[in-house]
Amino acid sequence: MVIGLGSFIQGGMQGVLVTGSGKRIGAAIASHLGAKGWHVFVHYNHSKAEAEAVATGIVAAGGRATALGANLADAEAVTQLVSRCEAICPLTLLVNNASTFEYDTAATTSAAALDQNMRVNLYAPALLARDFHAAVRARGAEGVIINLVDNKVFALNPDYFSYTLSKVALQGMTQMLAMAFAPHIRVAGIAPGITLISGKQTEAEFIRTHNNNPLGRGCTPEQIVGAVDFILATPSYHGQTLVIDGGQVLQRRPRDVAFLDRDVKNADI
Repeated sequence: MVIGLGSFIQGGMQGVLVTGSGKRIGAAIASHLGAKGWHVFVHYNHSKAEAEAVATGIVAAGGRATALGANLADAEAVTQLVSRCEAICPLTLLVNNASTFEYDTAATTSAAALDQNMRVNLYAPALLARDFHAAVRARGAEGVIINLVDNKVFALNPDYFSYTLSKVALQGMTQMLAMAFAPHIRVAGIAPGITLISGKQTEAEFIRTHNNNPLGRGCTPEQIVGAVDFILATPSYHGQTLVIDGGQVLQRRPRDVAFLDRDVKNADI
């Protein structure tokens, strides 16, 4: 039974698939869960060397991990991913962390940009959730799905147009999956604010934007890992999304926070 984090591990080795876990937030989640006793499937697309390094680090610390490559924009590759994991270790947790993140606007978007964002940020999590549910229920077990959303979903602005559309849909899907998969699969989301340097940000710009919220302090990978722990340890947490952004969504800013402290025109992105 899925009760809390300790119950997973006490019941024997169980697997977690963390998409996009070769680098950045995904790597932090994968390493943390590896230290907690999970068999971690470290998924990557282009970051093979980094993912193998994460897996090696988990194993060196006494854990178990397997690096698995798959292009999440390829539906056929996505539909094989859960079965590839299950052939090694039964999955009890799915963390949909991977996403594509490129700048566009409503005026500059294209069918290709929309398709790429939806394939990686929405369709892949939907297909993985479907296959995870089927695998878990075939064993008569229970499980948890955690989707990494974005705090933008709760205070919309038009920057990163295609990306934001896909995350709005992912948030809606999180609630729909929670309704469809209960009581055997718990589903929850985490919506971080700006957490790490991205794009063309300088370190100084990141520091300013990271603290540009009511609390004057932003989200960190450690806080996201803590949110994962909270979800796993709280058996009644279901269908909701934790927003971790220092209260930034309360400010309802007109642009993405990365652009607020400088005069950035679309052509400069």
